[in-house]
Amino acid sequence: MRLWTYQHPAVLKVLLQGERYYCTWDCVPSLKWQQAYRWMIEQMALRNIQTGEFAPVWAWHSVNRLGGKPDMDCAQALLSENQIAEGIDLLAFEVPDHLALVSLYGPWNLILHRFLDGEIPETQEITDCFAAQLQPRRGRPKLYFDAIQACLPFIDPGWLVSSETLDTVSMLEERRIAMEAVLVSYNYLSR
Repeated sequence: MRLWTYQHPAVLKVLLQGERYYCTWDCVPSLKWQQAYRWMIEQMALRNIQTGEFAPVWAWHSVNRLGGKPDMDCAQALLSENQIAEGIDLLAFEVPDHLALVSLYGPWNLILHRFLDGEIPETQEITDCFAAQLQPRRGRPKLYFDAIQACLPFIDPGWLVSSETLDTVSMLEERRIAMEAVLVSYNYLSR
């Protein structure tokens, strides 16, 4: 299956050296995020996808439409200023289906927020999370397309199809302009 992932340029370097990339736990922001990621690892293990001692690698299957490549808006929404400042590559790869656990991005975020709030996800939320449809549906498309993500145990260098360095300078400039507009609006409204 074709997948895409945003990664630090060091990941591409590892792959180009012919090595597998494994995500270490120090890449996961906090203990509560780690709890959510470990829950996803349990879900992967239930489907015979083993990550060993590593965190899952997150990727995209579909953004904006079925099979749609993630775009700059997606990167802007997901990535922190520090990540953008260090540089970001968008990697495309073909991964064996049996090594990818696909899920819906929206329901996953509900589960993630449960863990961040110190709660456990409900059964229906789990069912909704893994209800991704990878085949096109007949009829009119939904007005809202819930993006499909995938979790992997690693990225193999043989899977790499292409890489694209994102224009992070423009991304940071867009954020600066947007923040200035918010501040101007706030100052105007607070008078």
